[in-house]
Amino acid sequence: MHVRHLTRTAAVSLALASALLMAGGAGAAEVSGWEVSLSGNSPAGSLMSVSSADDDLAWAVGRKDGYGVIMRWDGEQWSEDTAPGLPDVWQWSSVSAVAADDVWAYGTVGRSQALVHYDGERWNSVTAAGPADDSWPEVPLDAVAGRLFKGGNALYTYADGAWQTFALPAGVDIRDIDALSADDAYATGMRYPVKGGHPVTYHWDGETWTLMDQPPVRTGTDTAKITAVAPDDVYVAGWADAPDGAPPVPSVAHWNGTAWEDITGGLSDLYLHAIAPDGRGGLWVTGNDQAEPAVSEAVFWHFDGTTWTKGAGAPAPDGDTRWPSYTFYDLAPAGASGEFWAVGDYSTPMDSHGDQTVNGLIERSTTPTGTASD
Repeated sequence: MHVRHLTRTAAVSLALASALLMAGGAGAAEVSGWEVSLSGNSPAGSLMSVSSADDDLAWAVGRKDGYGVIMRWDGEQWSEDTAPGLPDVWQWSSVSAVAADDVWAYGTVGRSQALVHYDGERWNSVTAAGPADDSWPEVPLDAVAGRLFKGGNALYTYADGAWQTFALPAGVDIRDIDALSADDAYATGMRYPVKGGHPVTYHWDGETWTLMDQPPVRTGTDTAKITAVAPDDVYVAGWADAPDGAPPVPSVAHWNGTAWEDITGGLSDLYLHAIAPDGRGGLWVTGNDQAEPAVSEAVFWHFDGTTWTKGAGAPAPDGDTRWPSYTFYDLAPAGASGEFWAVGDYSTPMDSHGDQTVNGLIERSTTPTGTASD
């Protein structure tokens, strides 16, 4: 995925968990447990991916007005990354930070792809293996020390300046990757079309990719997300369209090292775009809420190993207050603090001409007011 590795060594704040669990059912917590870190008229119009090198250094990537944007967190604020070397692209869709001097980003311009590496001083272009993926330009990346993984219409690994390509069957597209180490990684996607196709999940053992058992998700589910905590603790997720214009139907499955289990439970009415382990044996998911009656708030769901609980994120000061306007596309740990970044976009209210503005959004999980943080 987009670097979840820090989650494995840092437990999420218990106070944060309590605040979100108090939300219960479909209601919102009195204290959301999230705060807005970037909103309004910023360099970002929409953000697709986020990754942290440490508590005070993170990157988020996306686009605005037809141009790719990379934002950087310096421990105090988000601002556009001005390090030299970035090519012009239409969109940056994936970022993965291993360290302050080892960051990868992937983007597209026209029908071409752009892959760049940050060495601590500048961004350097790297020739990407394979053709640009016309089906899914938002190609996933995940990097660990010593190896880069790239998805799309094949599975690619990059180490010591050389690419290795693992060809996929016709119609298969890899939508997400999450690596535990250079020799242990997981990828998911679909054999398309969704109707008549099926999910695929692959495991990398340091030498090749092997097809895993098919996860038990609802028929018609587009499995677009994966996250791994350990070889016996892997999650895949996605969503399916419901008939007659009903809200989308999300699905989540868990791999215990031997078999898959459907853990979707009460999770519902969500275009599920992002997942991340919480560091305590549970899981966070988010995306775009479509529950009825419609509400405008940002939404996060938490799975404690047994039960799903729905809670609210923080509202953007200029966000629409009438209709669902918040979408998050990625979640990642904010360093080793146990907190998380969530990135996406939201809409402002319609003006007198019926027009709306879409702004980039970054939220960070917090320790609720009045609760000790240590």
